[in-house]
Amino acid sequence: MFATVRASLVVLLLFASVVFAQAPSGTSADQPTEVGGYQVQQTIELGYRFVDRVGSQQSYNTFIDQREGPRLLEQSLSFRSPRHTGVLFDDLYVNSFGWGGDPENVARARVSKYRLYDFSAMFRRDYNRFDYPLLANPLNPPDQTATHIPVNLTPHRFDTARRMYDLGLTVLPQSNFSVRLGYTRNRNEGHTFSTFHEGTDVLLNQPWNYTSNDFRIGFDLKFIPKTVISYDQFVSTYKNDTNASLAQFATFPLPNGAPVELGLPWNLLAASPCTVPFVGGFVNPVCNGYFNYFRNQRVRTTTPTEQLSITTNIIPRVNLLARGSYSSGDTDTPYFEFFDGFVARTAERQFTFSGPARVRRISTSAEFGATIELTGWMHLNNSFRLDNWRIPGSWNSIGTINNGASLLDVPGPTITTPAFITSLLKHNSYQNTIQLEFAPSKRFGAHIGYRFRHRNVFHATPEAERGPGAAFADFDEIEVNDHGALAGIWVRPTDELRFNFDVEASSADNQITRISPRQKQNYRGRVNYKATDWATLGGTVNFWESRNSLSDIRYRQHYRNAGFIITLLPNERFSLDLSSNFTDALQNSFICYNGTFLAPGTIPNGCPTFDPAQAFANNNPNWLYSRYEDTLFDFNGSVNFSPVRRVRLSVGYGVVNATGITTILNPLQPTGTLKFTFQRPSAAASFEVVRNVSLNAYWNYDQYNEDTFVGPTAPRYFHSNRAVVSARYAF
Repeated sequence: MFATVRASLVVLLLFASVVFAQAPSGTSADQPTEVGGYQVQQTIELGYRFVDRVGSQQSYNTFIDQREGPRLLEQSLSFRSPRHTGVLFDDLYVNSFGWGGDPENVARARVSKYRLYDFSAMFRRDYNRFDYPLLANPLNPPDQTATHIPVNLTPHRFDTARRMYDLGLTVLPQSNFSVRLGYTRNRNEGHTFSTFHEGTDVLLNQPWNYTSNDFRIGFDLKFIPKTVISYDQFVSTYKNDTNASLAQFATFPLPNGAPVELGLPWNLLAASPCTVPFVGGFVNPVCNGYFNYFRNQRVRTTTPTEQLSITTNIIPRVNLLARGSYSSGDTDTPYFEFFDGFVARTAERQFTFSGPARVRRISTSAEFGATIELTGWMHLNNSFRLDNWRIPGSWNSIGTINNGASLLDVPGPTITTPAFITSLLKHNSYQNTIQLEFAPSKRFGAHIGYRFRHRNVFHATPEAERGPGAAFADFDEIEVNDHGALAGIWVRPTDELRFNFDVEASSADNQITRISPRQKQNYRGRVNYKATDWATLGGTVNFWESRNSLSDIRYRQHYRNAGFIITLLPNERFSLDLSSNFTDALQNSFICYNGTFLAPGTIPNGCPTFDPAQAFANNNPNWLYSRYEDTLFDFNGSVNFSPVRRVRLSVGYGVVNATGITTILNPLQPTGTLKFTFQRPSAAASFEVVRNVSLNAYWNYDQYNEDTFVGPTAPRYFHSNRAVVSARYAF
């Protein structure tokens, strides 16, 4: 069905391009053509892309992934009936780009008939090749060169295609009663890798396979003057059939000839896979190793949601909005896991773990908003939102273990352990924001307000509710109250110049996680200046500061961004665009960790929760103030000019530079994308051969270079030339 929908859209686009490929003489690409009572405009651009790359194919695939070959670069077609005299439709618009092999393809269509219907359709395809070699890479120690096996790919590599479909139909959109129908489908499939840790870390094949479908129907009632009442019903389904199985990476024979997988990280000092992997040219039988591993977890979720909303301004000088929704989702996920190998630490030779899990999510939300016009220049705004959800769940599991002394042992007697686990997670919150806005003149305005938010998080195992007669349970409960002040001003000293500045500061009396801030401030500013009819300048700043000052956390975080844009268009033959952004990010806090390498500043065995007498309960004894700081500079500029009437040229340059530091707990870990320079010069030329027909050429250069040592992985540097030649027709 969905392949047919996609193919039909493409055929419609190409058929329309052929049928209307000839325009009457005397027409212009800027003026619509009259065809059968419709104003018609169309563009189509076909070309061929050439690609030349030097360096890492993995990095190129991850960041760009454009391949060589013919392309439908862009296509659009519009019909418009200004007097609404069309028989089947009054307006039609179709557009697409990226067909022929690009990683992103899009096709859109919209058709409407005045007062009768409005229909829209969209198809998007996103091909994701993510293989950045440093992600989840174990970085084997260099002092184990005799048994070192380089890991030159990310053990969590993705090679997936996501196809998204969106359909929407509104019937009688201008009438007092209208109907809205919609459907969205998201299909994601392809090959991915993952890892599993038990004794050692092994590579897993993980064929990605999930589908979500969203159905919606809604009704709008407009019988009451200045009032719209809407009812919506949504049904969402989710299906995940992603499995995992053992992949070959470091497979060697045992003395009996049986192949065994020894895994990704080779740290012999930490007995991974063991201190002496080989004896007499064969795998040491007491090593951690895998003969087989398989995991299956089929997930099925259905979530219906009902929503009722009302908007009205029937009361003079008062606008009201009220909305409420209720949903109850059910998830069913049978689970099965099988291991065959040897785990030296626990002497496990085989194990299985299985059992069905069921989860239900019940959610209610409500919001109310009101805007009251106190005077012609003063308004009072109030918005209130309530969210309440709870997730009860259960898992009826059975685990089996067969012990042994080595990889050569036959699995011992089966030990079976059944378990029934229940839990409850609840979250309640409400938030109210009230603001007073005033603008006594067209040159000045301001607002001031107050926001309060309350949150309650409750978790219990086994499942239990609080209150009289409730069963005893091990539960945690956290309440957080957050108070905030809001203020802002805007100033327009002249018609060409405008300033905006807003500030928000809040403080909480508790935190849910260690990196949940107790104090937050946000400062935002913007300036726009239209110097002349052909020159526009703009600038923005956005500073976000947050912290948690508890002595054992000392969380500090900020995100500071500033940028500008300049646009010059003195005439139709010349234009200049410049833009730049600077971002400074920081996130620091105390952490506890383990490992033989101690980062500078570490207090060995200094973690506040570490007890040497019960080390098994906390295997992260070391105490360190961890740092993450990153600055990012981004600049883009382009010049467009036309030396003669039929020729247009453009040149551009873009660069992204990152300079950052972070706490390193592995001396082999390169800083990677914390320190890099990505340069992107470009050029384009267009020549109008005859009216409405042009020949075009585009060139892009990409150079990605990390300002750090490569480390024991594949180099990430690459540069590429991408060139496109095309022909474009428009009328």
